[in-house]
Amino acid sequence: MGVLTPAGTPGGERQPPPRGGGRLTGLRLLSFTAGAGGMVCGSCIRDNALARELARRGHEIRLVPLYQGARTDEESVSEERVRFGGIPLYLQHAAPGLGRIRGLDRLFTSKALLRLSARLSASTDPAKLGPLTVTTLLGAKGPAARSVRTLCEGFAGERFDLVVLPNSLLLGLAAPLREALGAPVAVTFSGEDLFLDSLPDAHREESLRLMREAAPAAARFVGVSERHARDMAERLEVPPEKVSVARLGVDPAGFPPTPKPVPKPAPKSAPESGDRPAANGSDPVTIGYFSRIAPEKGLDRLVAAVALLSREEGVPPLRLRAAGWMSPRRRPWLESLRALLGSEAPGVSFEYRGEPDREGKIRFLREADLVAIPAVFPEAKGLPAIEAAMAGTPVVVPRQGSYPELLDRTEGGVLARSPEPEDFAAALGQLVLHPGRRRQVGARAHRRAREEHSLERMADEAEAAYAIAAGASAA
Repeated sequence: MGVLTPAGTPGGERQPPPRGGGRLTGLRLLSFTAGAGGMVCGSCIRDNALARELARRGHEIRLVPLYQGARTDEESVSEERVRFGGIPLYLQHAAPGLGRIRGLDRLFTSKALLRLSARLSASTDPAKLGPLTVTTLLGAKGPAARSVRTLCEGFAGERFDLVVLPNSLLLGLAAPLREALGAPVAVTFSGEDLFLDSLPDAHREESLRLMREAAPAAARFVGVSERHARDMAERLEVPPEKVSVARLGVDPAGFPPTPKPVPKPAPKSAPESGDRPAANGSDPVTIGYFSRIAPEKGLDRLVAAVALLSREEGVPPLRLRAAGWMSPRRRPWLESLRALLGSEAPGVSFEYRGEPDREGKIRFLREADLVAIPAVFPEAKGLPAIEAAMAGTPVVVPRQGSYPELLDRTEGGVLARSPEPEDFAAALGQLVLHPGRRRQVGARAHRRAREEHSLERMADEAEAAYAIAAGASAA
């Protein structure tokens, strides 16, 4: 796809930026999105949805994938051609002499090689990527100089009001792009801390040093949650006045327009439905897990928590349903969890539903009685929790990362003291044992998610941050 014009179609000449109604329009944006191998990732979904909405509002935007093709479960508006490809970047890192070969990037960004690269990158341990991370952050000063020059030359002759980088691990590109295109650069904070913390100590410290050195080249940093934006700004020694937050927003299209039906209130002589515990013999309760199938996302802790909860008095039959992208190397791990649940809680059924498309995702979230994600690291985004709220399903998540502010806004679930099984089982019980409360919280989440995490609100906040970065202001 070419430039997205205000009509959302491949565009031609840029018109003077119209202004009106207090809303800035007419920015010409070069926005990059970082593909994540073969999986649908939250950052790709966010970048794609934001680009569509900004184009609808009257901005011209090119959404360009870096490293790999970007996968999203919505209609993609990103270009097909991948820039700053992962294969040539790795080759220049491994054999710096290859950086002198012209056409290296185009040669190794064919669709067939990108598919191969996606399969390989999906099975790569981040702890082994320290040297390559440093190479990327060195930018034009390191072995990847050829790829950096090729990236900048690819937009020669075009004029942009702003360049947007998808994460701060790409800060090595900020100064070269700013100088080559004559446009300021905004950088998104989008969960880099997990990757940085997985690097060996020496590479993590070197990466942070290079990120701090490169940070002044960015005109603005835009976080996806307040906690993560604050933490990353502190890590990179970025002044608070250079940081904005554009909270995640979800397009409600396809999500149910009404919350799940609330059970009829109990007779006055009985306790209110929100406080009446369920008993054995009740309908089964389906606990959904929607996230990447990986230890850091906490599926193993959820299995242990469900096993603990299933042994408590008065707990109804439980079903655990998991869905999300899974690397082939995680298959044995998933099967070990299935076996563990079978031995520790033989009465609990378990099913893995694979990686659903958008329609299947919404159906999965709607059919679950609650969604639980005991991630072991501070989540920067928490997109599945927002999507669950959009579906009218309450969540159980740990009290860390973006989750406290998310649940403070949506009032759509329960915060566990930690992702550890005992704490998580206690939090699950607050919804599993109280069906009326579960429905009431889900209905509130359905309404509040549309108010606090709409696509329009995300675009409003991003638009304001980009206007500051571009040196513009609304009329």
